[in-house]
Amino acid sequence: MTHTKHIKTSQQHYDYMLLALIPLIICACVIYSARVLLICATAFMTARIVDVATAVARKQEIDAGDKSSAVAALTFCMMLPVSVPLYIVVVTVAVTILVGKHIFGGKDVYPFNLAALAMCMAAVNWPEEVFKAVTPMTGVNFWTGAAQSSLTGSSQIKLGGLPYISTFDLLLGNHAAAMGSAFVLVIVSIGVFLLATKHITWHAPVSFLATCIVFSVVFPRIYGVSAIDSLKYEILCSAIVFYAVFMLNEPATTPKNPRAKIVFGILTGLLTMLFRYFGSYEIGGCFALLLVNATEGYWDRLFDKDTIHSAEEKLSSALKIGTKQPTEHKKPEPEAKTEKTVKAEKTSEKHTETANSKKVYKKEEKQPVSKTVKTAEKKKSAKDKRTAKEDALSATTTLDIISRAEDDIDQVMFSTQTIDMEEALRAFEEKYNKGGK
Repeated sequence: MTHTKHIKTSQQHYDYMLLALIPLIICACVIYSARVLLICATAFMTARIVDVATAVARKQEIDAGDKSSAVAALTFCMMLPVSVPLYIVVVTVAVTILVGKHIFGGKDVYPFNLAALAMCMAAVNWPEEVFKAVTPMTGVNFWTGAAQSSLTGSSQIKLGGLPYISTFDLLLGNHAAAMGSAFVLVIVSIGVFLLATKHITWHAPVSFLATCIVFSVVFPRIYGVSAIDSLKYEILCSAIVFYAVFMLNEPATTPKNPRAKIVFGILTGLLTMLFRYFGSYEIGGCFALLLVNATEGYWDRLFDKDTIHSAEEKLSSALKIGTKQPTEHKKPEPEAKTEKTVKAEKTSEKHTETANSKKVYKKEEKQPVSKTVKTAEKKKSAKDKRTAKEDALSATTTLDIISRAEDDIDQVMFSTQTIDMEEALRAFEEKYNKGGK
């Protein structure tokens, strides 16, 4: 039951994540160009082809409901510039799905976030193409991706400069950045919706964002501005909010225990800021997430010990309650003799007495008695039966039974006396002779 429930929850998560990515794709098409749709369609089809080909090669049933690869491919696209060549998308997605997912067993069992793995692979192999941002609202060639490039806000901060981007443009994503990771206001709205519908939890995203904010305030990189402005540029110019909503809640690579999720988010945030401050790439969150993914199982086991211990205590107490000593039952007192028992004893005594006395009308006397009893039993009402039972229960002593039996025997003996034939003949002759005279 639990395994089936987990599968259904995982499927719902990926369904909602696909829906959540649609607003970002639409915004990217408006800010950049329709080439966003071409990149997303290429990534989606590549992921699906790899899933089907792997299932066929392994002689397994094709899982039409598996959307994890599609979500990973589209999430990866949102971190790319609109000018990225299509071959980079195809190669990166194909290798990531094959190596990062199917080699580890497929759906829901891979250890590393697929979108983060794809982004790290593309950044290491094609850094010049991956980190080339495009100026918003400029022309982009639909097939080649040729466009006017510009420095991102994160690159300007890393070089020691100050991004001259208004807060309004930072919130709306109207600045040189990746295709979909800069729309902070839209991403926050999507995150609130997913939290309200309970398809993600707050533990990992909130702890991740809190860690990044505290680190940015304690160790600011932008000098000559207020702490609030430094924090604003540090958080809004990067993809930190995008990581929190779309990458830290994947069921396969995120801890299940709530406290483990909090630790997971804190560690990811800390490593993300360290990579951003001291690393060579702007995508520090992807490298940080891969490192923390390797420890995901450990945090679940660590924080589940208390849960398991409490469950064992509850089980032991339940077993103690269930194994109570059986109570001693009192032996039932001998039941009082019923009316039928009394009648049976009477009948047996009658039979014994008449057999010993060699009575003649034994059988003839039994039949009237039994008929009378049956007739009396049929005519008795519920009240009479209750009274008869009480009388029978009261007559439990041996003396009462014997006295009743003697009375019955006397009546039988009186009704079955033998006739003296000689005396009868003498009386007849006297009467006859008198009549003759």
